[in-house]
Amino acid sequence: MISTYQRKLVSYTILFVFLIGLNPMSALVAFSASDAKDPVVLSVGDTKFTASQVGKFIEAMPQQFRPFYSGAGKSKLAELLVSTELLVREAKKRHLETEPDVRLQVKIATDSILSNAAKMELRKEMKVTDAELEKYLEEHKTQFEEARARRIVIRSKTSVPWDQSKSPDQLLDDKDAMAKATSLREQLGKGADFEELAAKHSDDSLSSAKGGDLGFNRRGSQTHLIVPPLEEKIFSMEPRTITDVIQTPLGYEIVKLEEKRLPKVSDIRPELEQLLLNQKTEDLLKEFKSRETIFIDETFFKSEQTATKSAN
Repeated sequence: MISTYQRKLVSYTILFVFLIGLNPMSALVAFSASDAKDPVVLSVGDTKFTASQVGKFIEAMPQQFRPFYSGAGKSKLAELLVSTELLVREAKKRHLETEPDVRLQVKIATDSILSNAAKMELRKEMKVTDAELEKYLEEHKTQFEEARARRIVIRSKTSVPWDQSKSPDQLLDDKDAMAKATSLREQLGKGADFEELAAKHSDDSLSSAKGGDLGFNRRGSQTHLIVPPLEEKIFSMEPRTITDVIQTPLGYEIVKLEEKRLPKVSDIRPELEQLLLNQKTEDLLKEFKSRETIFIDETFFKSEQTATKSAN
């Protein structure tokens, strides 16, 4: 069995493994090289760390840690390197690499690093053409579709306090707010100008000055406090049509859809490329799976939630 002290050593060692993408046995070798043009900036005994190696160490860290260790926490990075090197040596003295638990953790870390490296290498070989991007956008147009709408919001005392342009005592009660919104909708039905009514009556201070214009918003963006039920309504409407009064957590709303559009590939190319590469990677993994005999014990790997429901 591994003692508590040994487990602490292992934890530091495995952290080091994850950060630099090496296993403990190769860590010392990796940082032993030196170059006249690449000065040694840290050493532990005969193990030397050059400036470029420390830079690569930072690059290998999870992205959320890089800004800290390359900036305000750079001095702490030196402490981490020294502590880790000393702990790796201690782990090797104790032959912890032969312990079953440690070997498993090293395998998990190594497999994770290698699988990620393989994924990155495969992606370098993948080509994404304009035709593929156009096709992907067309096949997923509901995901990228944008709508430009205008709205009138009549807030009530029970509305979510999202707009501070009016104090609570200036707001109508639900019955009066609904009546006011209904009256405005009737005026719109008789040909009243939506922009004018929005500018005069809407309790949305961010859009009322623009005639209630919310600009273009993509489905799922929830920009400008467009709550999901209202968003679903907007994207199901035809251009130039107006909703009836809709009660939302924000108040009593009337929405006019101006237009819907699909962005050009050039406008969202980086996002499309990333999504398409994800899809190509998944397709390649399916191909890899088809070449192997794979067994999965469905009973063992059944989720706890599913297993609990089945038991009940």
